[in-house]
Amino acid sequence: IDESVTPMGARLLAEWLSNPLTDVAAIERRLDAVQELAAETNTRQAVRDLLKDCYDVQRLTARVATGRASPRDLVFLSRTLGLIPKLKAKLTGRSAPKLCDLEGRLELCGEVRCEIDAALVDEPPLTITDGGMIRDGYNAQLDEYRDLARGGKEWIARFQAQEIQRTGIPNLKVGFNKVFGYYLECTAAQADKVPADYIRKQTLKNQERFITPELKEYEDKVLRAEGQAISLEQELFAGLRNRVAAQSPRLRENAEILAEIDVLAGLAELAVNSRYCRPELTADPLLDIREGRHPVLDRLQP
Repeated sequence: IDESVTPMGARLLAEWLSNPLTDVAAIERRLDAVQELAAETNTRQAVRDLLKDCYDVQRLTARVATGRASPRDLVFLSRTLGLIPKLKAKLTGRSAPKLCDLEGRLELCGEVRCEIDAALVDEPPLTITDGGMIRDGYNAQLDEYRDLARGGKEWIARFQAQEIQRTGIPNLKVGFNKVFGYYLECTAAQADKVPADYIRKQTLKNQERFITPELKEYEDKVLRAEGQAISLEQELFAGLRNRVAAQSPRLRENAEILAEIDVLAGLAELAVNSRYCRPELTADPLLDIREGRHPVLDRLQP
């Protein structure tokens, strides 16, 4: 009978089966919700389609609360929160009190979603060790480190222009390779114009390559910047995760509500597809089943 479309719904259905209701009024409220969803085909299908795109918020929230959530976990959480406004819209104005109650208790948590979306890239890495999870523009210091780590094109261009003007060598250029790092290169014919503070590093057939203290100092900055960027990203992510963890009670409540909506919509889908009818409940010790079918054998037998 499991027609749920989320892991949360599947777990809750198992719990309901293991712990059935005994209060007639509570059973009727649940059946009112199932009946309305069974009758409203478009609403039921729209709700189930939205739930199919939801991630397991219960598990994600547990990982956040225990400090184990990855950048992807937070992005998945944000994407699920992004579906809640649409889900609430589909459930607004329902007749069944249970559906109205669930819709009213479902929180948008817009500030949580906005904070995650502002901080993390759309497709972050699985782990935090390699960096690349925080958006450009989120933190000015991180942007500066990244610019340095990428080679600081603006600084290189300024330095090259400055050295061309200082030396009078028009074809002087800054290069880079993994062996020497950054270097200044000019033609062999112009080598006699290089200043005294240039340190010869390599002689090629038609080129001479040099380094300067300023260029090496910059290179050291670049090498340090990569590690500093990753370290700062990890710090920023840890802060974000802690702030999301502070909202765990609201997120857990949302997860429970999403699970219940999923189970109710799944039971409605089951009732329609299997032609189930709504039972009439009585307080009397009476069980009257007519033209009954076993729910398991009904699926297994032709």
